[in-house]
Amino acid sequence: MGFALCAGLTALVVKNLAPQINRMSLATVNSFSRSTQQKVALLSDLHVGESRDELERLNLLWSQVLAEQPDIILLAGDYTKDTRHMRDVDAHRRAIAEILGESKHIPVVAVLGNHETWSSPLLWSSAFRQAGISVLENQIYESDVANMCIRGLGDYFTKQFRYVDFPASCADKLNITLTHDPAGAFEPGVVGLIFAGHTHCGQVRLPFFGAPYVPTSAPKGAHCGLYSDAHRQLFVSAGVGTSVVPLRFLAQAQWDLITFN
Repeated sequence: MGFALCAGLTALVVKNLAPQINRMSLATVNSFSRSTQQKVALLSDLHVGESRDELERLNLLWSQVLAEQPDIILLAGDYTKDTRHMRDVDAHRRAIAEILGESKHIPVVAVLGNHETWSSPLLWSSAFRQAGISVLENQIYESDVANMCIRGLGDYFTKQFRYVDFPASCADKLNITLTHDPAGAFEPGVVGLIFAGHTHCGQVRLPFFGAPYVPTSAPKGAHCGLYSDAHRQLFVSAGVGTSVVPLRFLAQAQWDLITFN
């Protein structure tokens, strides 16, 4: 009995670590309209190490994302693991940027997470931009092709957040706010549709209790998945990787393919 239980728990942990596609639909709430549905791929918390195996897994995951042919790809931060003991952080940055920059002409828009803030954020932004990725730090990205405006707000967890408003030119586009820590979604003025990550949905969740610790000051209902109130529609991705311990339990690793109706 004990062996069967251990085997079952081990199988569940292994399953939770393997990223899955979370397919979902969202109804837009602004004046945006379009005759065809649009797809947005959202990836957060990749937490890639510098080993060849981890980079190869990222390459495979990225190929799966591109195969879905989204209209735009949004990256919500934390692309790396702890860099303090890495052999060559610069090479690590470039390797991740090169993979994520191969997008087959699909626009890729990113914000930085706490792990990039802790490991030379300007170098991360530079590496990503050289690879063709639009990095937003309290800035707006406008796309006439995708008919979207992406507002990238700095990471609230590391005090990089600064409020900026959408310009008038975004009035007839789909407006999306992208940030790392969902706590930023509850700052004054942040309303509408918001995507975030950072929480890993707790990463380790206990039956009947939930996650012992989630690193955000966002309300408990906004730690994972879809949260709505009178001012905002916030989606918090479970993320792909792990932090601190290489373990996920009852918190499935995933990336999100969101269709707008």
